[in-house]
Amino acid sequence: MRVSINKLTGKLIEAQSGGETHPNPEIDNKEYVRVNLDVLLQNAVNAGYKKDEVEVKFVTDEEFEMLMETTKLPPTEEQLNEEKIQKRIRELAIESLKADGRLPVDYLEKP
Repeated sequence: MRVSINKLTGKLIEAQSGGETHPNPEIDNKEYVRVNLDVLLQNAVNAGYKKDEVEVKFVTDEEFEMLMETTKLPPTEEQLNEEKIQKRIRELAIESLKADGRLPVDYLEKP
């Protein structure tokens, strides 16, 4: 996996699969790698980044997963409120089902 990263924030700009080796043995892999990384850099520049703000490199699957985590946006106020609503709906449903006898009284209680 090859990626471009914003040096200022450490966040992922773009990712592309493959590109470290060419299936044709007559193609120079060093040149192939350079060209593939240059594509990522040029894409970032075209998106408005300055060249010195961008790092392009190959990463492992684990490194890519960590980059994806740092790229996630924090939840919006609306999303946080929806989580609270869903939690409360669940609590009320459990209470109602216990009251109707459709769930045991000790359902989800800690020992």
